[in-house]
Amino acid sequence: MQHDKRSKDPVAQEVLAFLDKQMNRRVIDFAQLKLGAEQAKEIEKCVISEAGMKGLDPLHAVYAYAQNKISVIVDHLVELPMCAKLAQTYADAEEEYMPSSPPMSPLTMSYFFCWAVFDSCIGKARETLGTVAIDVCRRLGTEWSLLRLFELMQNSRMGFYMHEGTAGPHAVLREFVTGERHKCIVPAGYMGKRGEIWFVRVLPEPYESLPMGYSLIFNTPYVIATKKNGHYMPADSSEWQAFFDRTLPKTGIEDTWNAYAYLMKYGLSLNYWNEYVFQGYANHRHDMIMLAGFPDMPLSRPHSRESEARKEDGMPAQVGPDNGNTPVQRQKMGRNDPCPCGSGKKYKKSCGAR
Repeated sequence: MQHDKRSKDPVAQEVLAFLDKQMNRRVIDFAQLKLGAEQAKEIEKCVISEAGMKGLDPLHAVYAYAQNKISVIVDHLVELPMCAKLAQTYADAEEEYMPSSPPMSPLTMSYFFCWAVFDSCIGKARETLGTVAIDVCRRLGTEWSLLRLFELMQNSRMGFYMHEGTAGPHAVLREFVTGERHKCIVPAGYMGKRGEIWFVRVLPEPYESLPMGYSLIFNTPYVIATKKNGHYMPADSSEWQAFFDRTLPKTGIEDTWNAYAYLMKYGLSLNYWNEYVFQGYANHRHDMIMLAGFPDMPLSRPHSRESEARKEDGMPAQVGPDNGNTPVQRQKMGRNDPCPCGSGKKYKKSCGAR
């Protein structure tokens, strides 16, 4: 999952070639140069200022600054034709999920930005807007300390964690599968309770020379629940361990840790985790968002298409011996069989056509 410093990625190569061509031009358009300088000043106003960072935790402040900086670079990259596919993926997901905050959308801007820039990828090289931006910054000689932050954000991923209590102003989390423990600052303000399951992106302290002794939870915590007897309750860790046991083999990666890292970074499909967050939304407060259900169990998620269809038919949204906490077994449907939606048409002419 680490980004190679010597890029051989096709999109990055095209961008760097374009950059070199522009930098080596013999004829200088001073009008364009002046316009570029003016635009740079306007763009810099969008970056969080030193005054704006004063009220933030120090670790949060440096990553907020890095996010602002790389977002400016990404805004330029998406205008280049060689980045069109990455830009389209970004735009399509933005239109589909409308990231903001609940109740408008459970995909918060902090979550979606990291997914769109650092996780959403194309090609065998798994290039992201983040990897391309890092290669451009490296070519331009960006300060190493800022580049270090970009690389840590690029190599980060979401993860599932057990809440193990608090230590002063920090939440203590232990990750599923890896068992790694993190003492984290939570800028959203939610400290949580022991035994909760969190779905978050944890960023490490970036500089060995400036040890802080804790990590950063970059997104508003997603707290996982399960619905039993009509009420949402804290999710059962054994059920989530069962999810990983049955899902990690689907990555095709033998090593358990690597399979988990791959799943959490890329999912089993492009919008795997976006769909889970969007359809799993159950409730929220200003400092946390509650999700319910499992990615591979449509009827366990409150807003899956299957759950919504059952609600429309006046049926309970969740079914199964564990209230939807068992994988859904879809009945095989012949193309000429009557469609189960009740339209009276053959399956191939109704839902099968969709």
